[in-house]
This record gives sequence, structure tokens and C-alpha cells, in this order.
Amino acid sequence: MAHFKQDFLWGSSISGGQCEGGFSTRSETVVDMIPQGRGRGRYLNDPEDYIHEQDIFYPSRDGVEFYEHYQEDIALYAQMGFKALRFSVLWSRIFPKGDEDETPNEAGLAFYDHVIDELLKYGIEPIITTIHFDMPLWVVKRYNGFYNRKVVSLYQRYVETIVQRYHDRVKYWISFCEINGMNHALYMVGGTLVPEGKDREEVLHQCIFHKLLANAILVKTCHDIDASLKVGCEIAATPVYPLTSSPEDYMAMIQERRKDSRYADVMVKGSFPYYFLDELKQYHTVMLSEDMKMIQENTLDFIAPSYYRTSVVSSTGVKNNPQLKETAFGWTVDPQGIRSMLNELYERYEKPIMIVENGLGTPDEVVDGKIHDDYRIDYLRQHIEQIDLAIQDGVDLIGYLTWAAMDVVSTSEGMLSKRYGFIYIDRQDDGTGTMKRLKKDSFYWYQKVIKTHGEDLSD
Repeated sequence: MAHFKQDFLWGSSISGGQCEGGFSTRSETVVDMIPQGRGRGRYLNDPEDYIHEQDIFYPSRDGVEFYEHYQEDIALYAQMGFKALRFSVLWSRIFPKGDEDETPNEAGLAFYDHVIDELLKYGIEPIITTIHFDMPLWVVKRYNGFYNRKVVSLYQRYVETIVQRYHDRVKYWISFCEINGMNHALYMVGGTLVPEGKDREEVLHQCIFHKLLANAILVKTCHDIDASLKVGCEIAATPVYPLTSSPEDYMAMIQERRKDSRYADVMVKGSFPYYFLDELKQYHTVMLSEDMKMIQENTLDFIAPSYYRTSVVSSTGVKNNPQLKETAFGWTVDPQGIRSMLNELYERYEKPIMIVENGLGTPDEVVDGKIHDDYRIDYLRQHIEQIDLAIQDGVDLIGYLTWAAMDVVSTSEGMLSKRYGFIYIDRQDDGTGTMKRLKKDSFYWYQKVIKTHGEDLSD
């Protein structure tokens, strides 16, 4: 017997920079400038002067045309029985010219009005992420992203605009997608390049502080406009185990986990862990007293982890766990890890948790117009079983949102062939395809899971 609450938010997630398209009706985002391929990872940290070569394919510019197909797509989500959909608003659609825009772009605001209203028409709870790896490129070019204190003020203008516009219909807000991704993807997540002659860690720590401040500003904005609003921030929950039982490997695990937990510790508790404060001072981070006060007084209402995999760590670094199977793209599969992660987060913070990403990215094959993705069903089933056990452990879990509702441009490779969705999109890695939507077997499986409130996980 499943243990999910009656008001549990079953659903899924998408993001503007990975699915929306509508490139001619907005300005460029950071991911619009990242080419496709398994070597794409290096550009997430440094885009090499914004590549503009004609022979390079930039998959995020068209995404999967959610901008043109949102009504059709949302109708499909409703067929599955979604209780919630998380999506991102594109800052580049609201202020396409940045601080040159005297007023927000009404057409951009109206598009998200339509998306929200379409979701509500079917009883689907809209959940907004303010930035999901889709920061406007003008923020990078003019100010070097969150390295610059000015960007915090620009972000405040942006979120005040959208919260005021949508607060009557949107209860749940998420500041950033996988904020701790800045550790290895400073350009994509922080909108920042390391200036010549500067130490990367020094730049990173200043970005971290400014982004934690921006998160607090979203919390204050939401609570000031409507006290009933709930705010979270997405953390990439990628637990690490010690490779061996040696004391050295255990200490390596503690140090590796701190790189991620320092973000949530500040946003939930309003204070900086001693080791993190020492780091910030070591790297000469500018921290104004009024900013510290803002962070202290405006903390998160819920935790929003993503979960895909786990790793092992030793004194020689982080690597895949040799005890676990791997996906076609080399990610380990560890369903039990999601139960451990949920227990650790709830024990540490005692705040409600909403899982906002969990899924399997792998190629799918269309056979006679059908996609038999039993491997995805098996992956999700195993994770939901462990989530149910975490609830029995006492974890206050309020929602489970898979990644992704439909196939989107993958973040790490920019490839459509790394498919996550319940809905197949006929678009290929070279940009060809009809954009036709096809229901996979997992579509009907998740439909049954939601309908039975997690009771029936069978094929």
C-alpha cells in the first residue's frame, strides 16, 4: 500500500531553455550559445567567446517548439493526470534588452499568462522556476553575470515583475535550477566568465554569495506580495559515498558533500556554515552587512532536490560507483540513493521536500509508430518504490516531478537523442524532424501511477 498524501503533487518538469524555442520573439540566453555534443561540457563553464560559427548547431534556439505547441503539450499532460507542472519563465522574454527596457515586454508576459491559464484549465498546479540554465546573454556580456553585484538588482526587478503578475495563480516558486551546478558550470549557471588574471575560486565564491542573496530577494518578494506563496530552490542532489572504509576516503566524502550542502545550509538556515564563511573570507568575497541581514531573514519554505545518480569519492577524486549499473550515457543508476538523500535532507533541514527532477535519459526507438520504453518504466518504478519507503521513514514529501514531461534538449550533451520524456518529440540531433508528438508506453504507465495515487506501479 502506497503512503502518498491525497494532495501529493504528481507531475513533471520542463524548462524554457530546453524546450521553448520561440527564438525570434526573445533575446539570446546562455544555452542558446552552447553547441551540441558530448564535448559540450567544457562550454558549460567557458563558452569560448560565445561561439557564432555558421556550421555549429545550437539546439536550444528552437528547443522542441513548446512556444508554438504549448496547448497541445499541456493537453497531453492533462491526459496523464498531472497534478503539477514545473516550467521556467525566460528572463530574456520579459526584458529582452535588459536594463535598456523601460518596461517589461508585454507579449512575453502574456505568453506565460496563457501557459498558466492553460494549466489551471486542467487543474494542473503551475510551478515557476525563475532561471533554469537560461539566463539572458545580455547579463553575461554587460555585467558578467552574478559575479557583478549589479545583476542582483536586475534580478530583483525581473522577479518583482513576474511575481506581481502571476502570484494570484502560482503558489510555488523556485529561484534557480541546481544552484550548486555553479561548482562546475559557472557560465551556464552563474552567467559568469572568469576574467583574465582572476582566480576561478575567488570568482566562484563571489558569484555564490550574490546568488544566495538573489534567492533571499525572491523569498522576500514572494512573501511581501502574497504571504501564502511558497519558495524553494533546486539543489542537484548527487550523493557521494566513500570509495573504501579508509578514514581518508571518509574525509574526502565530507569535503565533497560540503561543496553542495553549503548552498542549502545558507538558504534554509539563513546562516553560513563555519567552513563556508572561512572560504568566503579566504577568497576575499565582498559581503555587505545589509546583504547578510537579507539572507538571514528570508529563508526557503521547502527544499527542491533533483536526483539522478550517486558517485564515490576518494583522495584521488570523484568517479562512478563500480557496484552500480550505468545508463547509455554513463550515469549510474542507484534507486536506493534517493531514499538516503531524502532522509538526509529532511533530517538536516526539517522542511517539506518536493522532488523536482528524476528520470532516465537514454535513446528511444520508434517501431511502427510506438515507443516501448520499459527501461524508463523500470527506472521510475524503482525510484518511486524507494520514495514511498522514505515517506514511511517520516520524510515530509509534498511532490514528485519527473524529468521530463516530454523529450527536451539535454543539458549535458545538448542532444535530443538523450531522451527523458513520456512524450516522444520527432526532432533529431541534426535538427531535422516534424516535431510530431508521440506517446510512449511510459505515458500510459505514469497515467496509471497518478490515477492510483502510487498504488499500482506494475507494467
